Amino acid sequence: MPVVRKSAVWAASTIVTLLSISLAVPAMAQAPDPQAPPPSAPVPAQPVDAAASPAPQVVSPTVPTDDLAARLDEIDQLARIAARKHEILEEQAEKRAKEAPKLSIDDKGFAITLPDKSFALRIRGLVQGDGRFFLDNDALAANDTFLVRKFRPSLEGTLFSIVDFRLLPEFAGTVQVLDGYVDLHPWNWLRLRVGKYKAPIGLERLQGDPDRAFLEQTLVQNLSSQRDVGLQLWGDVAGGIVHYVIGAFNGAPDGTGADTDLNHAKDFQGRLFFHPLRTEALGNYGNLGIGVSAGTGHRKGRLPTSTAAAATGLSPFRTAGQNTFFSYLAPATDTTGATTTFTNQRSTRVNPQLYYYQRWFGLLAEYLWLKQGVQKGNTTTVLTHQAAAATLSVTLGGTEGYDGATPDHVFDTKKGHWGALQIAARWNWLKADNDTFPVYANPVASARSAQGFGGAVTWVPRRSLHYTVSFEQTRFKGGGGTAATATAPANVTDRLTENVVIGRAQLNF
Repeated sequence: MPVVRKSAVWAASTIVTLLSISLAVPAMAQAPDPQAPPPSAPVPAQPVDAAASPAPQVVSPTVPTDDLAARLDEIDQLARIAARKHEILEEQAEKRAKEAPKLSIDDKGFAITLPDKSFALRIRGLVQGDGRFFLDNDALAANDTFLVRKFRPSLEGTLFSIVDFRLLPEFAGTVQVLDGYVDLHPWNWLRLRVGKYKAPIGLERLQGDPDRAFLEQTLVQNLSSQRDVGLQLWGDVAGGIVHYVIGAFNGAPDGTGADTDLNHAKDFQGRLFFHPLRTEALGNYGNLGIGVSAGTGHRKGRLPTSTAAAATGLSPFRTAGQNTFFSYLAPATDTTGATTTFTNQRSTRVNPQLYYYQRWFGLLAEYLWLKQGVQKGNTTTVLTHQAAAATLSVTLGGTEGYDGATPDHVFDTKKGHWGALQIAARWNWLKADNDTFPVYANPVASARSAQGFGGAVTWVPRRSLHYTVSFEQTRFKGGGGTAATATAPANVTDRLTENVVIGRAQLNF
């Protein structure tokens, strides 16, 4: 019984006892003493001097025993009623406290949640401030700049225990909605997501935007879309050992997150991913993930009209410094589409994926194979592009994971804690099909292949705060360096090597 409830009962009992004593004392004063001697014969009255006579005494009337017992019962009943009312008030207060929403503020943002988690609202945000500087290339040095790379407030929540939602806009650069979906999850093994979000192709892309070891994605991301609109069934089976995704999407052009489709046909994409070490027997051997994603669908670009420009459905390829090193032919002077390259027929992707994290060590690797049908005028063909990447990372004073580096102790100088230091290195590569040139892409402006090497160092005072400096070098082969002339149409050299240093301060909560 709570202390307050015990105090109330003790007080009521004390009051009853005191009242009983106060009522019993007068009766005891009037009761005859059984041991007193019997009264003697009456003595004749003697004259008394009036002046010396004492004042008459007032004697309290005797309270009947039955009335006393009734009063005691009444007081005891009132005390019991008061104690019970107090208990009811305490029970109601405890119930309200259990049912009241709880406010939490931590590295994961601001959240208001019911105790049973049936309803929740979370406010989060991501802000990245960059400094981008190019070395040994005067042409690229003109692009040196400070910029807000990402500014993404987000609203997430849960409704009725079985529906999740997410709204993620982007305010840096072009204002757009990156994620906007609802997710119905009656069971862990069967969920339905509808809206705009990351499609299942691209292991690094599926990683959280603030959790990557490097500041920009690898060359592999040029062969898959950023986001897509569609619906998917997905879930985790056998306690998370097996993860699956299968869905239908618009088929957004690579490197973009378009909100609408170019034609009526849709892409079908899926992912099968295994975590073989997620068992009690093997749980101490780290987090291994291995699987494959794939997708296919018919795509077709749109010719220009008198009111709308051409929509090729094909995107340029970019470096870590966000410079274009490859693009399909799309002359601005082409008003009929006769000399512009469009996506055409089937587009198929296969994407093997692997990661492994064990305490302070991390490895992430993937390969992406793209078979793309294209058309220019009356000419059509099928091109095959390939890309691969591997990233190694080590965290000192913390642990590595697919969801980023986590320090063992958050930054606190009074306790001698400085957070964690993450050191990462990576290699990445992309090669365009040789048949792309010169019909569908111009070797004067586009390189046939690119290969990148990089290193990054990140100080992680706590999960929500990162400070990173990275260096990326990208080398090119097969053109893109020197413009052809009328007298020397084949005089094409390789694009100059790109060296870029990027610094970033990141706040993510």
